[in-house]
Amino acid sequence: MNTISAAVTGARHARAGRNGQDAAATWRGDDRAAIVVCDGCGSGASSEVGARLGAGLWIRAVAARLATGALVWEDVRAEVVEQLAALVARMPGDAVRECFLFTIVSATIVGDDVSVWALGDGVYSIDGRSRVLGPFADNQPPYLGYDLIGERHEAHVEIARGGSVIVATDGAEDLDVDEVATAGFAHPDGLRRRLAVLARSSERVDWDEQRIVRAPALLQDDCAIAAVRS
Repeated sequence: MNTISAAVTGARHARAGRNGQDAAATWRGDDRAAIVVCDGCGSGASSEVGARLGAGLWIRAVAARLATGALVWEDVRAEVVEQLAALVARMPGDAVRECFLFTIVSATIVGDDVSVWALGDGVYSIDGRSRVLGPFADNQPPYLGYDLIGERHEAHVEIARGGSVIVATDGAEDLDVDEVATAGFAHPDGLRRRLAVLARSSERVDWDEQRIVRAPALLQDDCAIAAVRS
């Protein structure tokens, strides 16, 4: 199993001097692996904290179950929500809305069996078959943090056969995630480099017209991608 992951700050957030709010994490065993990406709510004051913490807690909970051979997504959900609740209880203010509203797109692969679990918007691809999740009404996707305030939403689940799976936050909606991930597997730092290039605007000199031609970055929003292939 080979896994890769990376997250970059989108051009719009970089111009505004804001932190990137997306995170990714991976875990790999001999014949199984897990990947996850999280996207923090844009209106959350510190949602990048929740996204990064959530990705870490989620991948650890999934890995613990894959290591024993038994994975039930709802058990992972319950464990992570319990851990977040313990943190919120020790934090001042409205910690849920300030820090812990983030989407999740996660996947596992065991042999040729692929399982995807998602709550909120994003993108995933199984053997080149991509699916976009969202958009949601009023630009309000469900978040795992809503479990903490009694507003539980149903997750999206897909079970399939395949040799590769990619998950990405909604910043990747306009990208060919399979092409980006393929380039990422070519070099240990390839995915991060590829996303960094996509998040930069470019300019060139048109000598015939005697002017500078500027092209906006393809990644205006933050983006996190994680991939695994057998």
